[in-house]
Amino acid sequence: MKIKIFKIRLSEEFLIADQNSINDFLAEYEVLHTNSQFIENDISYWSVLITYQEKRVKSKITKSDAPAETELSDEEEIIFGKLKNWRSEKAKQTQLPAYVIFHNSHLVSIAKHKPNNIEDLENVTGIGKLKTEKYGAEIIGVLENA
Repeated sequence: MKIKIFKIRLSEEFLIADQNSINDFLAEYEVLHTNSQFIENDISYWSVLITYQEKRVKSKITKSDAPAETELSDEEEIIFGKLKNWRSEKAKQTQLPAYVIFHNSHLVSIAKHKPNNIEDLENVTGIGKLKTEKYGAEIIGVLENA
């Protein structure tokens, strides 16, 4: 288990680069836990602590890398949009950045594999036990209504 800390500065000058940095990291490693704290001083920023490990190969669902958004069918695009809307609402409720809840690549994987239950969801690349326990029922609900 390893730990990485990111600083997501809110200034337009740094925001996109900082978000891209954390998104690249999230695509490369399996996230076990995240914790974020808003730091308000001369330069306000989100401090994001990520506990992670190397990605493990999942045996039940086989695929190479997480699919890109451009690889989605029309039906998958609709599901992806609904998942993004859910994530946006969840981010507002929890006052967390959306990428802390789920990265776009995770939502794409969910849209492509359309898990029917919590166990199937846990086998989607990038979705670990903690995320499944925390958000699994809601995600399955979104998929059922998509």
